[in-house]
Amino acid sequence: MEDSYDWLKTGRVIVVDGYCPPLYPKLRFSAERLVRIIEKLKGNVVRMQPIGYYAYYPTEHFPTHPELGERDILQEVIDLCRPRGIRIIPYIPVGHGFLPYDFEKGPYVNWAARDKWGRKIRGGWHLGYFQYFALCLNSPYREAIRSIVREIVENYDIDGIYFDGPYQPTPRWLNGPCYCNYCKESFGGEIPDFSRGEDWSSAEVFEYYKWVFDEVMLGTLKDLIGIVKKYKDIPILFNNSLWLNPRVAMWWGSKICEVADGFLFEASETPLYKMLMILLGRSTGKYIWSYVGSYTVGIPRHLRSEYGYACKWLSTPVNCEELMADCYTVIASGGSPIFWSANRFYYTAESDMEYLRAPFKFLKKYHDILKEMRPVKFIGLLISGKTADWYLKSSNENPYRYYYQGGFEVLKEAGYQVTPIYDSKLSLEEIKDYSILFLPNVACMSEEEAEIIQKYVVQGGNLLATHETSRYDERGNPYDEPILSKILGFDLERKNIEEYTNLHLKIVSEHPAVGDFEKGELLPQDHQVLRIKAREREVLAVTYRIGFEEEIGPAIIAGSHGAGSVIYIASGLEAAYLATRFYSTRRLFMSIVDFLSKGSAPYRLNAPPGVVANLMESSDGMLLHVLNYNGTKYKEVFCREWYVPVFDIGIEIKVPRDSTIKGIKLLLSNKDPEFEYDEGRVRLRIERIDLYEAIYVKLS
Repeated sequence: MEDSYDWLKTGRVIVVDGYCPPLYPKLRFSAERLVRIIEKLKGNVVRMQPIGYYAYYPTEHFPTHPELGERDILQEVIDLCRPRGIRIIPYIPVGHGFLPYDFEKGPYVNWAARDKWGRKIRGGWHLGYFQYFALCLNSPYREAIRSIVREIVENYDIDGIYFDGPYQPTPRWLNGPCYCNYCKESFGGEIPDFSRGEDWSSAEVFEYYKWVFDEVMLGTLKDLIGIVKKYKDIPILFNNSLWLNPRVAMWWGSKICEVADGFLFEASETPLYKMLMILLGRSTGKYIWSYVGSYTVGIPRHLRSEYGYACKWLSTPVNCEELMADCYTVIASGGSPIFWSANRFYYTAESDMEYLRAPFKFLKKYHDILKEMRPVKFIGLLISGKTADWYLKSSNENPYRYYYQGGFEVLKEAGYQVTPIYDSKLSLEEIKDYSILFLPNVACMSEEEAEIIQKYVVQGGNLLATHETSRYDERGNPYDEPILSKILGFDLERKNIEEYTNLHLKIVSEHPAVGDFEKGELLPQDHQVLRIKAREREVLAVTYRIGFEEEIGPAIIAGSHGAGSVIYIASGLEAAYLATRFYSTRRLFMSIVDFLSKGSAPYRLNAPPGVVANLMESSDGMLLHVLNYNGTKYKEVFCREWYVPVFDIGIEIKVPRDSTIKGIKLLLSNKDPEFEYDEGRVRLRIERIDLYEAIYVKLS
């Protein structure tokens, strides 16, 4: 990444949203009031929206707001922000629906995506004001959006561009594929009929998806990036919130990540899932934004209307400890928090901002330390775009997310350093320094990827794999045996997954990988298992059906391959943990990790399970981010949560060899703690953590 874009690493970004008051429906916007809000919040970047349902600047390429008159809202914001050192990044929607479904005026009606019968494809309700119609990137809209990007980049003093998109209707996204004449011309023939689902054996289906993702969507983005870079050397970010989403099969995450400078991960169900996705984004080498105070909170479930899912409180502050915790999660993960939105404070007392201001002050104060940090390598968790695209492709239901999310969360709650690795970045050079490589049901794997993993293990890397890992090739077609079966040490006894009620793991060995669990002890097992035969491996546990008193094969096996150790779990135990949070499951994973790593974890926490950490490093030191998630927890609605302080937290950090400790500081509380240093490890205690603390170990 270029040094000139380093300000993105710790940007304190404030959104000005054009889809709600004071810009829509009536234009009651004051740039002076906006800038006053940004300054009080300690923001240094504004994501301003010149295009929403309407344009808020003079243009011939998009319908302007009926009340715009002679105003240019984008220029008004620039004129006030620039002297104050506030950077401006315009928001430009690409393929994002903006006009009501019943709108029939030209030329905009010609931009509509069409179904098989020539009708406009209905979109969603977005923020609930009206139902829009979907747009087609092959229509004249594409030239219009090119012109919009060109005139904004050429005519305005801006610091970057954010694209919300590109979006194009497909069989699994935005209510079905577009059959308009523009698409037929671009595709070179009739669009396949998807009314009965997708026939994955059809070459025509593959060609359609290749065309719609590579040529239409990725092609549009490359085109727009080319226009931007022609006029200005500024960073380009985009909305990548559908990354790995199984609803959007054959998604293009790995390709689009390569062409832009950074992207936004929009929202998540849990703080740890947000941490996972930000770290995954970091693994691509890009700058990462993540919303805090998101519009996705406070969605009412009791409403009966068709658009009841849309958030209705767009001008109400989300101002509480939850907002601080959200910010610190993003910071601890190496991303930049982007607050949605200044609109929330526009109609309220401007003093009601303390919960966002505190983490933004922290970012500003420690910018020089934070911008140089990168995750410490200990456990590398491989996340497979191929598995997200092709696993169980014929069923339209892909459960893969629950495996990698569960794998990340069980290890974080067990107190370990975990770094996700996106499979497009998989190489021996990338993974060789990880003590453990974790493959949570990485079901789809190419021969090239299998060869990289084999070399890693042969050279001394340690492998943990679960369930159907490597059973399918990169297109979801089954191998006769899992391509890693020789390394994992088993043969398939049955081809099909078996599912039963009330399964348990029965410990049958005193192996160190099962820790202090005793032989015969029963632990909850995932309901789905793969029946296998161990091949020159020690069986540590079997799957046991309580009530039937039946053992149905090895559940956990251990062995070695080359210089590395290998543990294989025949079920998706990590996915079951996500649903249950069984303490025994967490203990088992702790025993496995300690065995594989020989107890060499880079840090240790003596704290309740709701306290998690992430360790970063630079050439000058190490930074342990500690987050306290103890308190009320709502999986989907993080609104007005309460947090309970934790006390007397013991912390141990492994210091690199040949390094000298110059000092230790608690950055948030601004304290110099007492510490002990012995045999390469720093030990200290923190009296109290409310939401977050950052322990900086200065090294030379």
